[in-house]
Amino acid sequence: MKIQHAFRVVAVLSTLVLFQAIASSVAIADEAPTFSRRLPDSVAAHVTIPDARALRERLPNCSWGRLLSDPLVADFRESLVGQLRAFIDSSVRLPQGVSAKDLLNLDVGEITLTVLKPVGGNLPVVFSIEAAQSADTISGIVQESIAASVEQGWTRSSIEHAGTSITVLTHGKDSVDGSSDDVRAVVLRDGYVVVSNSVDALKQILDRWSGNVQGAFAANPTLGKVQRTTMKPGREPALFWYLDPVGATISILSQGAASNPTAGLALERLPKLGLTSFEGVGGTIDFATGAHDTVTQIAGVVKQPVSAAMALVQFPTSKLAPPAWVPNDVDSCMMLNWDAQSAYSGAEVMADEFLGPGGLANALEVLSTKTDPPVHIKKDVLDGLTGEIMVLQGKARLNAGKKSSTLLAINLKDPRKFERILRQLIDQPGSKAGSRTVGTTTVAVFDGKKSSTHLAVAHDALLVSNDTVLLDNAINGADGDHLVESAHYRQLSASIPAYRSLFSIQRPVNQLEIAYGILKQGGVAVPSGIDLKLLPTFDRIQHHFLPTATWAAPTTDGFQYVSFSLPPAE
Repeated sequence: MKIQHAFRVVAVLSTLVLFQAIASSVAIADEAPTFSRRLPDSVAAHVTIPDARALRERLPNCSWGRLLSDPLVADFRESLVGQLRAFIDSSVRLPQGVSAKDLLNLDVGEITLTVLKPVGGNLPVVFSIEAAQSADTISGIVQESIAASVEQGWTRSSIEHAGTSITVLTHGKDSVDGSSDDVRAVVLRDGYVVVSNSVDALKQILDRWSGNVQGAFAANPTLGKVQRTTMKPGREPALFWYLDPVGATISILSQGAASNPTAGLALERLPKLGLTSFEGVGGTIDFATGAHDTVTQIAGVVKQPVSAAMALVQFPTSKLAPPAWVPNDVDSCMMLNWDAQSAYSGAEVMADEFLGPGGLANALEVLSTKTDPPVHIKKDVLDGLTGEIMVLQGKARLNAGKKSSTLLAINLKDPRKFERILRQLIDQPGSKAGSRTVGTTTVAVFDGKKSSTHLAVAHDALLVSNDTVLLDNAINGADGDHLVESAHYRQLSASIPAYRSLFSIQRPVNQLEIAYGILKQGGVAVPSGIDLKLLPTFDRIQHHFLPTATWAAPTTDGFQYVSFSLPPAE
């Protein structure tokens, strides 16, 4: 509540962009240094809309923009905008002559939200927005917010740094240098408004304001690798994000290591667990690129060779494709090629760090003697996998009161061996497993309180499902239409590399219909005043939700993940 008026404007300004994107189009401002060139190279997390003006131009041309612009959604959209205007009127103190409508039409460019690595127990957060074309309006809004804070008991002071005045609001200890219990600092410069809970963070940014100073976030080599993988030269994405979770963890533990032995021990174990090889991850979202309707790209930077924890998630490439027996009526099909042997080696390193040499191997030997029939997880299970795993999502049952139907298929080196294990599970005295037969295939059935699990060996794979219809259709794979023969598969797979470590196709209409129905029926809490009854029935807008494909593969620097949907047929 301390900052109820002072900086609520930050959240409001960042949400305005999406509403402007529906109908606005303005000229691109003169090029200035990106804010990443002004940030210090101590970033733990960073999200940016590089150019909200470009976003406003692209969004109406993608499926989500067309949905927002659909006349069937007009009444709901106008109601939502009206609610936002009412929220602004009641929550943001606007300067004289500026209305909520003016704020909704604000011309803004780059928007960023950054979390820096902890310093002295504090977590610096920085928000910036470029609004050179609306500088007077932005300045007025900020000044009114500062005045409202002072009226609420905040103390206002100012600091000069690098030729710029930093306005500091403190709540608690009255301190000009910003070393208060609660601090909010603001800078207005060159059309930017920058807000932070750290005066020192703003000083570091001002020191790099020219964009040409060494030690800036933009020069971070891990960031550069992420950007080269996920960004198209000459085109800014709609949104870019970056995360350095291990670096942030090391920073936190390093600060506490001197006084906290547990923190020091954890810091020492991070390299042994292989976690320090994960250097960072980031990605982009873009719309209406020409070839694609919506594109999401993610790149992770991982130092080679990997060990321990990072070895658990190694996925070598292969010619992954849905088997011919996969039915066409599934909502989604995901395949991945997992290196089970590397995963076991990594798990062994991690377990032995805590259990001592041979700890995991000994534990698995003991565990195998406690199952009936005896099953050794490493020798009987992991060693018998080819590495190819597939997950099918079946049709959701409307008003069925059950979870979505799912089938897991794990390819086997020796299917007959797993058939024998399954038969033993069924036939052993006192077994809780039932059985049924589909054609010549025996299915083991394990009944639970709310659902049952069905296991079978077919198509050289172990099939596990919670849905008899989906499982039986998979076993009888020669009947009906198949996914690989569908137009959606042919269109989407044409844009995917032949060799990949993950591949999936999603047709989200059925799943979204369930969620949409729950939303309209009041199953999800929404802010007061938003009338969900104004939304049209799902069948009238479902054409906006397009099939999507995803693929992933390792790179020399780590891994790449891409998800996309094709433009709708005109």
